[in-house]
Amino acid sequence: MLTAQQQVFVQALEEQNLAQVKLLLAEGLNPNFIDFEKGPAVSVWSDGLFKWWEEICEAYEAGAPLSGQQKQERLAVHLEILEALIQAKVNLHLWDAEELYGPLWDAASSACAPAVKRLLEEKVNPNTKDGEGLTILSSISDLFFDCDFDEIDWSESLEEEKQTLELLRSHGAKMTKELA
Repeated sequence: MLTAQQQVFVQALEEQNLAQVKLLLAEGLNPNFIDFEKGPAVSVWSDGLFKWWEEICEAYEAGAPLSGQQKQERLAVHLEILEALIQAKVNLHLWDAEELYGPLWDAASSACAPAVKRLLEEKVNPNTKDGEGLTILSSISDLFFDCDFDEIDWSESLEEEKQTLELLRSHGAKMTKELA
């Protein structure tokens, strides 16, 4: 059972309430706890990236893509919360017990290269495997393109997808078949 403070923290993460997140962390809240319904606190944060990515995809589909500045403005609070969590020594290596996905997988599946970059700077392993035994690179390539990284037709990709996958690759991410 979560304490009242932990419940408020989870709600602040879900609402992307940076001020509340910072306040609770400044009060000494340890962000390394697990909400039994939502997973580790860091997973609650990374779930918020999906909303950011959905907005970007919806704008592309509507034929009115967001500008780079609009994307950055909407992403800023997510990155600031991530930085606050990192400074509070959150465990970035935790994976959701049910789905076997962690913050790096979540950030990559949201095509969020800035968050992926920050997580890689914190030495999150880009070759961790998901519940199906796929590395993050293979899993995300399959998610986006229904094929492995080396088979992607980049002419059919969104810039965010390409940047994210190439960033993973440039930081040592391997396809599952390369680790076999």
